[in-house]
Amino acid sequence: MGVNMTSLEKAEYDDISQFEGLTNYVEVLMNEFPRPIARKELAQKMGISQAAITKVKDKLYKLCDHDRLVFNSRIILKTDKTTFLRLFILQFLRMEPAKILLSKYGREMIKRMDIHNKISQQFKEYSVHFNEKDTENVIKIALYNLKNFQAIDEIRTRIKDPQQRAMLLSFKFAASMENIIKKFDLPMENSDDLIGILTLRDKLFYLIKQLICQRVEKASILEELSKTEKALYLKVYSQTIDFYLKKLFEIGTDYVSQLADRKNIDFERNYEKIGYFYRYSQPETAFS
Repeated sequence: MGVNMTSLEKAEYDDISQFEGLTNYVEVLMNEFPRPIARKELAQKMGISQAAITKVKDKLYKLCDHDRLVFNSRIILKTDKTTFLRLFILQFLRMEPAKILLSKYGREMIKRMDIHNKISQQFKEYSVHFNEKDTENVIKIALYNLKNFQAIDEIRTRIKDPQQRAMLLSFKFAASMENIIKKFDLPMENSDDLIGILTLRDKLFYLIKQLICQRVEKASILEELSKTEKALYLKVYSQTIDFYLKKLFEIGTDYVSQLADRKNIDFERNYEKIGYFYRYSQPETAFS
């Protein structure tokens, strides 16, 4: 009929079931990516014979880069959108979407989506604090918590609720967030991971503080104050924001510290300080 279908539509109409018996093969290839491997090595990693791979090669090769197969007989997954969607659907049907998204293959495909630049274009304050590597780490943490939909939904619900949002700077709200924070998993296996997480903590702190200060500066009540009164009000409010926001972030820091202790990762005393890994100097404003 001459209709051009998108990658998503093609994946949707494909018979995904033909690939269901390939998930174990695919998982090896996802974690070896971007290194192409020989059939013999694939068999060794899976603990099976090469003959077993021969039986499924026609289906498996539909998911693999044709040129690599032709020129050096090596196997590597294709990186087009259709293949990525096929593999994601396969893992989703097994209730294991994190396996593909957290694999080397999945991380590369997500990186190609250029999420950092897309966020930065729509959210200029984000780009002031977070670089591309930071965004990759944020995505990684989010993917580790795919199973924590309940915790994520709780946070989203509270932020959307005007009364809950108004309590953001209260210690009561901070205490109520503690149980939610403790439901999250953090990808922390070494000191580099720890420092990366604490750097995100600091950057998120300054981002939230910046956004709150911007809203306060635009408050209509300030229009009725003199320049001197306004400056004094904003100074006091800035200190209040800083105090209560740090109380909230201390809960997260305590959780990270406990997790580091369980994994025998050294958590130095200075790490407790908000702003130890990243500090942001507010541009000259009424808050300054």
